[in-house]
Amino acid sequence: MTYLEDDAERGIQLFMAEHAISREEALRRIVRDWLIRHGYLAPNDSGLEETAKPEIDGTGLA
Repeated sequence: MTYLEDDAERGIQLFMAEHAISREEALRRIVRDWLIRHGYLAPNDSGLEETAKPEIDGTGLA
């Protein structure tokens, strides 16, 4: 299990609840999104089918 600071852990828990997903899936989505947004991974680079995600505006909020 990956241990995070308390504030980051609260954020993960909120994300999990909002999307009704496991911690593992939440971390997978968050890391993948960060890697794509920072140019380390091309969108859909893994060949995995992406699940629907809410649109995010310029503030980083859905």
